[in-house]
Amino acid sequence: MFHHPRKILIVTGLCLMVFIFNKCIQQQKILPDLRGAAYAGSEKCANCHKAIYDSYLKTAHNHTSEPATAQTIKGNFAKNNNTLFYRDALKVVMEQTDSGFYQAAYVDDTLKQSARFDIVMGSGRKGQSYLYWFNDNVFQLPVSYYVPEKSWVNSPGFPPQNVVFNRGIPIGCFECHSSYIKKTGSKPMGDYLFDFFDKSKIIYGIDCERCHGAAAQHVSFHEHDPAQKKPMFIANIATLKRQQKLDMCAMCHSGTRETFLPPFNYKPGDNMREYLQDDTAALSTSNIDVHGKQYQLLIASKCYLDNNYLTCNTCHNTHVEERNGLRDFSAKCISCHNHPNHDNVETNVEIRAAFSNNCIDCHMPARPSAVITMKAQTHLNPIPALVRTHFISIYPNATKQYLEKKK
Repeated sequence: MFHHPRKILIVTGLCLMVFIFNKCIQQQKILPDLRGAAYAGSEKCANCHKAIYDSYLKTAHNHTSEPATAQTIKGNFAKNNNTLFYRDALKVVMEQTDSGFYQAAYVDDTLKQSARFDIVMGSGRKGQSYLYWFNDNVFQLPVSYYVPEKSWVNSPGFPPQNVVFNRGIPIGCFECHSSYIKKTGSKPMGDYLFDFFDKSKIIYGIDCERCHGAAAQHVSFHEHDPAQKKPMFIANIATLKRQQKLDMCAMCHSGTRETFLPPFNYKPGDNMREYLQDDTAALSTSNIDVHGKQYQLLIASKCYLDNNYLTCNTCHNTHVEERNGLRDFSAKCISCHNHPNHDNVETNVEIRAAFSNNCIDCHMPARPSAVITMKAQTHLNPIPALVRTHFISIYPNATKQYLEKKK
């Protein structure tokens, strides 16, 4: 039997295409993690920990940095809601075009400068700031979004009367808002030291291995020995000492500090003081800023000092979305304070019974940050960012406000 040469050629071509396609898929599967061969990539975690993995995808940690898209940018681009006025003649307009999203500065309706939304910093639970690439430098856009006001605001720390596009972003911002970015160098430019990056080598958000450590050996072992249920070649967080558990969170939740070693290299169980300069400032809970100092505030609290087990994870489950979880957080309080003494609070029985559902508004009230203030679309004066204090205490004024709302 003879086959038509044309048919043979077509079949041969198809087989070759399938072969090449399979090779590409195989190569894609074994594409190394940007951080090196010791890392498996978070997607691998889903093979054995799918429920935790799927839950974590919804968390603020996972969304703390992302590429800028219509889904990730929380601010409003609709007309009459997309403009922040600095002065009568000066404004920044948030614009959507076929090529992306932009912040455009106008003076007397004449375009002076614009830059594209490239990176979103912040999950949108409280607010977001935005970054743009200029060659291999990253800069912060002048306008951010503040969720409680549902308003565009001038970016924290930016002058409320001037539009600024030239604030360079150092690697330190990525060290707490991402899992990796490749820094290619630094160079003094004027009074500032600018960091340079490879924009193709970035891992957005806080992924599994950022907190649990490099997992390639762990994954390889359990793929070849699935019957072994004891976690091998991975940090067991439950076995860490109290300070080691605290250090994991304090790496990013203890304020801005000088670094000795790259925070991207931190592994669970490491000593934070080998990476970050000690915060030697005298702690005054009356004036310490609530933004970024959660660790210092917590360890100054009586709840922390009166026992030897309380850590951040006593109350926070980083694997789940905890937004609007006042009842859940309060249940953690009640597990220790199961007979709270509210005798000095003058109120009726019904409101008193509701206390167990909300310990937080009275004992960890939202406080204005002195570090972060913003000018909003709807305000003539700067507004502070409100952050829940982690200094757990008795706040009579907060209790009074809570009771007034309940009346």
